Amino acid sequence: MRTRNRPLLLKRAVADVCRQTFSDWHLVVVNDGGLAADVDAVLRHHPMPTGRLTLLNNEAQRGMEAASNRGIAAQKSTYVAIHDDDDTWHPSFLARTVAHLDGTSQAAVAVRTEIVRERIQGESIVEIEREIFAPQVHAFTLFEMLRTNRTVPISVLYRRAVHDTVGWFREDLPVVGDWEFFLRLTLTDLRLGFLDGEPLAFWHQRPTATGPAANSVVTGSTDHRDVDLLLRDEALRAYGQRHGLGGLLYTTAYFQREIDRLIVRLTENRHREEEAVHLLRRAAELLERQAERLDQQNDRLTALEAAVSDASLVSLARRRYRRWKSQALRLVTGAQRPSTHELQRQG
Repeated sequence: MRTRNRPLLLKRAVADVCRQTFSDWHLVVVNDGGLAADVDAVLRHHPMPTGRLTLLNNEAQRGMEAASNRGIAAQKSTYVAIHDDDDTWHPSFLARTVAHLDGTSQAAVAVRTEIVRERIQGESIVEIEREIFAPQVHAFTLFEMLRTNRTVPISVLYRRAVHDTVGWFREDLPVVGDWEFFLRLTLTDLRLGFLDGEPLAFWHQRPTATGPAANSVVTGSTDHRDVDLLLRDEALRAYGQRHGLGGLLYTTAYFQREIDRLIVRLTENRHREEEAVHLLRRAAELLERQAERLDQQNDRLTALEAAVSDASLVSLARRRYRRWKSQALRLVTGAQRPSTHELQRQG
């Protein structure tokens, strides 16, 4: 377990190892130039059975890969795992990976891994979100490793004998040393396994952290880019020195032509899309104008219907008025004419 001046994270990592359901482990903590008192305090907080813990203190910082090499050399275990102080395992990580290697001839096994984004708030670690790391990867292969590092240290358990074949971690690399090591491993004929399904390893990242709490992959992104390019250039030179530059020159030109062709096609498609967008906007404007005309016609029809309705009411009222007037006149006339009885009396 590599650590340097991160006691809060180290405390979680040590507790993580102690929670493993597989109990036959030995923890080697390499304090790479950090405050020894902080590391001692954390380890006192997590007492372990006698013989389970080895603490190595580097007086000065030597780098991550040198810390890994020193820790590996300090023990003779059958299997090795690099557990950084800010990452964690599922409680069954060791049980399942050890059982897998015990039951196969594979040299190493990687597991499905989950990225855990978090932030440090005082003396607490606050989780922000999670996502599966490289969900498209289902095997531990050179093909995937050539593109970028698909297997971080917390994700792998490997046989110590691997170092007899591929050597140690390169101490001259300030970053991506694990990727370079796994490239050498996947280049061999050694068989490698992968446990898919439930995440068994958790790669913790703190995107906003600075100082000791930060991740090198975040704050050291420029270093990662530069060393990545350096390693690729080393491999190309070695290939060119052995096989000549003909194939490299051809493939470089071929892929450049393909890239240029794709750029032209994308540009043409973009122009077509822009033209289509223009036509759609023009059609939308015409539809909007047509809708306005329809609204105006609807208003006229509504007014006309109202006018027609009003005229009908007036006509009906006039007819009923005439009828009422006629009836009223008849009543009045009838009331003024003397009856036969009255005429007889007058006579």
